[in-house]
Amino acid sequence: MTKRITLEQIAAMTGGEVKGNPAIEVSSISDPRKFQPGSISPLWEKKLASSVREGTVLFTRRGWIKDGESGVELDEPRAGLIALLGCFDDAPPVTPGISDKAIVAESARLGNNIAVGAGSVIKEMAEIGDGTVIMENAVIGEHVEIGKNCIIEPGVVVYHHSKIGDDCVLHANAVIGCDGFGFLPDPKAGMIKIPQIGIVRLADGVEVGACTAVDRATFGETYIGPSTKIDSHVKIGHNCEIGAYTIIVAQSGIAGSSKIGDRVIMAAQSGMANHASVGDGCTVGGRAGVSSDIPAGSVVSGFPAQEHKKELRQQAAVRQLPEISRQLRELAKKVAVLEGEKG
Repeated sequence: MTKRITLEQIAAMTGGEVKGNPAIEVSSISDPRKFQPGSISPLWEKKLASSVREGTVLFTRRGWIKDGESGVELDEPRAGLIALLGCFDDAPPVTPGISDKAIVAESARLGNNIAVGAGSVIKEMAEIGDGTVIMENAVIGEHVEIGKNCIIEPGVVVYHHSKIGDDCVLHANAVIGCDGFGFLPDPKAGMIKIPQIGIVRLADGVEVGACTAVDRATFGETYIGPSTKIDSHVKIGHNCEIGAYTIIVAQSGIAGSSKIGDRVIMAAQSGMANHASVGDGCTVGGRAGVSSDIPAGSVVSGFPAQEHKKELRQQAAVRQLPEISRQLRELAKKVAVLEGEKG
């Protein structure tokens, strides 16, 4: 059955204020640029306001809804969006229990209210905490520790001895604890593989996106700090140390033994060379390449990454090169004419 909710109810739930008709009902959420009748459209970017069609029901900042239109206004709509999305979340409930098509080793220790989907494999001496959900076709290796209230989505692989804290989310096909990429060139034998005998440890509240890989340490541990969120298609190399409340966005690559501080933002397709470090509170721009240590609080971009404003000035200068080149050619011609006249 489709859920329907009035603007008045949305305002009460999100701490907002109705503008227009509070009795309007909505049953879904839509992009403000592609508004669908019967929906409400979140809007917090001013640049998108010009593309909003007449009659769109907005969930937006105070003062942004035009006279004669209806919607809900808030001081910070992005924060209110969390409650709004939760209202329309129709994810199926998880039923505790172990599927008769799952393979669970007798020596595995399972907590209370565990859910294990069909095709999942839990190997020897794995320890799974209370309230954790392991979905279809996941593989949990030997001596793995997974804390309470975690969600392990379909196709996830957690290799042996990995340690996962409480309240972690591993999205579909994430791989935790695979071998670190270590080889030693040898003139006779070619590439000799370096054994990777360490582990991966995820602190409480870590989220790892779909198809992301976190390598085990060569020795010691690869560590990801509390409440850090890693997007899809990210690579974390062996022996990396990543702090708390950090965000690493899609297609980023963090080379082995790199160190990232607390509350860092690594934007999409950014990367770090091995043994480089990024200090607390830094922002690394999209496609930036960190090849040396970045001090705390910095905002960097470009390749190699440098102070963002300096990078912008250089980009602006590069765009002016065709005109500068043209001017130089004209000057060269004038100089040649003047020298001819003197001769």
